[in-house]
Amino acid sequence: MHIAKEIFHKNLSIMKKILDLGEFKLGNKADYKYFKKQVMDYFYKDIKKLLKQLLDEKIVVKCNCGAKVRHGYTDCEYCGGCGYKNM
Repeated sequence: MHIAKEIFHKNLSIMKKILDLGEFKLGNKADYKYFKKQVMDYFYKDIKKLLKQLLDEKIVVKCNCGAKVRHGYTDCEYCGGCGYKNM
């Protein structure tokens, strides 16, 4: 199991479900755009914080693919686009 990849993908899945609920309730208008930005900022901030802790604890290392958490999807078998992989 690639722990950083799993954490990243689970969080993205949860975030997507929350955004879908927000869009359902608010519609695709200015309120939803604000809601979406806030939810994404909170999720990505905490994902980065957790991955940094895992790096500091030497549980993961930076992946050679060069992916970064908030810079679009990267189809890397090791990090899944988060930029960190198992040691």
